Amino acid sequence: MDLSIPIEGVSVKVKRNLLVVRSERPLKTLSSAVFNGGLREANIIVNCQVPKDYDHADPQGYLRRVIREAGFPPNRAVGMMTAVNIKNAAIATKRHGDLTVSSIVTAGLANAIRVGEVIFEKKVGTINVILLIDGDLTGGCIVDALKTAVEAKTVALRELDVRSSVSFEPASGTSTDSIVVACTGRGRKFRYAGTATEIGELIGASIIEAVKDAIRRQDGIISNRPLINRLMERGITLEDLMDAALELFQPHPGIETREKAKKMLKKGFEEALSDVNVAALVISGLRLEEDGRYGLIPGLKGENFRRDPLFLLADEILGMAIANYIAGTRGLFEFVR
Repeated sequence: MDLSIPIEGVSVKVKRNLLVVRSERPLKTLSSAVFNGGLREANIIVNCQVPKDYDHADPQGYLRRVIREAGFPPNRAVGMMTAVNIKNAAIATKRHGDLTVSSIVTAGLANAIRVGEVIFEKKVGTINVILLIDGDLTGGCIVDALKTAVEAKTVALRELDVRSSVSFEPASGTSTDSIVVACTGRGRKFRYAGTATEIGELIGASIIEAVKDAIRRQDGIISNRPLINRLMERGITLEDLMDAALELFQPHPGIETREKAKKMLKKGFEEALSDVNVAALVISGLRLEEDGRYGLIPGLKGENFRRDPLFLLADEILGMAIANYIAGTRGLFEFVR
């Protein structure tokens, strides 16, 4: 399977477990790749899909063998690896005049994490980015391009509200992300690639688009996914919601048992959570909770917010609005009770 890329002399192919970028002329690369990472020239960039139970005992040796068996000289190649389905790779190209920037991304979020967190359980998943630039970048500019690309990846995750699998806080990436920045070395010379530059703008736009598309292809995550999915990503399940509601259960005619009440609650929650207005109010509450923890509410420090001060009524007001919208006066009464 060929992936279309409008950079002369560069091709991208997916075959079996390999995504291969091949260039007729040497590419100047800077990468965190497992195989031949760092700053070097290469004609081949490989993203290799490995089994989910791969033991990582000798990743360099494994990739060297894979690259050699594919018919490429290892000393002219840069290699990455992922357990993501390589056929779910996404590509996005942005152009302005004679400048072309293409991003090729594979992404899986099972081990999404917020930078600085401690990992207790190793999970499969990674975001691999190959950034191709048809231009002549100085060494410092390639570093600048890598910085901009990483920032753009994190923006894509924030716009999708991807959460850490450890803390459920906003994720900045996964625990095994890798990136390759490569330029053809021809055409215009670039010294800077930050967010205020023309090339930085193209890098940002292409990375954000490709990362989002790769996540959609692999994990099915889209911006307007169901509210119950958003809650589960924060560690809140439908079962949790029903258990909390059942703490208020009082038998009465028509609903004599907890089992019957639970069945009715499940149906009610599923209907309510699919309502756009309920979703909007719940998301408002989630944002309030997050901003409160970070100390972003004017006049209220984070540590004070976590004590749930009596003078903060916004959370109760949101709860009352949801109860009133779903069940009217009775719902409002039950919420207050």
